[in-house]
Amino acid sequence: MAHSENSVGVSHFFETLKSNRRLDLVKEVNTQVAASMPAHADSQIDTLEDLAKVDVYAGDGHYHQTSTHELPIKGKRRAVGHFYTLNLRTHALTHLTAADHQGGSKKGEHDMHALKRMDTEQLRQGTKKGRQVLYVWDSAGIDIPQWHRWKQSAGIYFLSRSKDLMKFTFYGEMEFDRDDPVNRGVLADQLVTNASSQVLFRYIKYRCAQTGTEYELITNHMKLRPGVLAWLYKRRWDIEKTYDTFKNKMNEQKAWAKSTTAKTMQAQFLCLAHNLMVLIEQTLSTDHNVRDDKETARCSKRTETAQATAGEQGRAFAPMYLNPLKRSQLTLKFIRWLRYHLDANSSMQLAIDSLARVYAVF
Repeated sequence: MAHSENSVGVSHFFETLKSNRRLDLVKEVNTQVAASMPAHADSQIDTLEDLAKVDVYAGDGHYHQTSTHELPIKGKRRAVGHFYTLNLRTHALTHLTAADHQGGSKKGEHDMHALKRMDTEQLRQGTKKGRQVLYVWDSAGIDIPQWHRWKQSAGIYFLSRSKDLMKFTFYGEMEFDRDDPVNRGVLADQLVTNASSQVLFRYIKYRCAQTGTEYELITNHMKLRPGVLAWLYKRRWDIEKTYDTFKNKMNEQKAWAKSTTAKTMQAQFLCLAHNLMVLIEQTLSTDHNVRDDKETARCSKRTETAQATAGEQGRAFAPMYLNPLKRSQLTLKFIRWLRYHLDANSSMQLAIDSLARVYAVF
């Protein structure tokens, strides 16, 4: 097929993806966009005095299919992995690093191994001096001695769910206000150590008001209320829903190319696209009064159902769990609207009027 004057050749696309200079530019743009994002309307972090001087990130690894031309590792083409963080105050998404396959000798990379490869400046992500950084990670991010070193050297803390086989030595109770509504559902808050370390950390047991399920959490942050920590771990789900948006709404299920530079550039573009969409959605709400009231109503209904279920069991939610405005991901109708009007090069007013109609109907 002959190329038109405006077409871009495939070879040019792949050459561009290999450019470290272009990668540096995309990183710089995304860093500035992420740093400029205001507190999100759905975030309740700024209502909690505990977190006034803490930047909180949900972190996790994410894998998608390898590119067609990827070289096999031990006879098989392995999934491409990346490690991302989601700022729970602003909903800004950042890319920490690509998984290291160590020249093809490894199938993947463990989360903590990837975190240890990064220096403290990278892990603080531009956080100003005097502010703390708290990572909310699943159990793949547990390393108590390393947590202690990061806390001592850089003011970096971790919160995770305890592993099933972890054995603790208990050293005493942490005092907390059981009458504080924020601490509803907290069953225990204790100082412990484990076999791999003599470092003291916190063990928190929390019961979900709706299901009655008990969760065991550990952290090296000694100041935050246990109810706030339990809520933050629940918020870790937000980054999982962001990955669902990548896969099922943005159709980003496969690596664009095989070089590490190209893979990292794709991850940076995903972050940039996510962050710009979050900013657009907020701007439409605050400046143009275009809001997805039907989705908010659905969230409110789910909240009412959850509260009723908890009440039947004689349990009550902490206030933060009952925000009816809380939505964990961008909606498909918003993404489809944006995709269509960008492709059509619509005027701003035409696009805004169109979205208002979409929200009114669906």
